[in-house]
Amino acid sequence: MTTIEISLPKDLAEEAGELGLLKSQVVAELLRDEIRRRTFADLLAHAGDDLAVDDLMVPEERGRGRRRKIV
Repeated sequence: MTTIEISLPKDLAEEAGELGLLKSQVVAELLRDEIRRRTFADLLAHAGDDLAVDDLMVPEERGRGRRRKIV
């Protein structure tokens, strides 16, 4: 386990604390979610025009409707 220290504006720290967002487990979950989101966004950004909507669907859903490219 690593200990980190961050500085936040007082009002943000108070609101986050009231919502339970500053608990270690919650902060870890928020960071993991953001890492996954950014990793997926990077994947889509680098996939370009080669990635079609059908490529993201499970096999039984493929071919239903028009094939569209993700922009």
